[in-house]
Amino acid sequence: MSATVDSFFHEYARRYTEGDVDGVTSLCLWPFLAVRRGAPIHMPDRGAVWDHFASAIAAYRLAADAGKWTPVEIDTRHLGEHSVFATVHWNALDADGQVVRDTWTSYQLLATPDGWRFLSYTNHF
Repeated sequence: MSATVDSFFHEYARRYTEGDVDGVTSLCLWPFLAVRRGAPIHMPDRGAVWDHFASAIAAYRLAADAGKWTPVEIDTRHLGEHSVFATVHWNALDADGQVVRDTWTSYQLLATPDGWRFLSYTNHF
């Protein structure tokens, strides 16, 4: 099961890097919860999740010149057969391949008939 979780995160990184907001949103369930800078962000529906990721992707590209996101390390904790907590060490790279953002994020995933889906995430900053 860890291999499929790793594959899921690589797919998420690909979609995020490509700016595929619809693709990223389709990897989420809603209502959705994000925790950023210690504050909860409650997203009740698909539109709110789409807006959240559209804004985040654009902000990282603008503020940090982050063109590519890559998982450096994925620590997975299985919670039975159908749920996972995963903490990912991410690097965001600029066009020259230089690290412009080094960060950690924890996620809760749920197994669905369509594969893993995000329930929530917490940024570690």
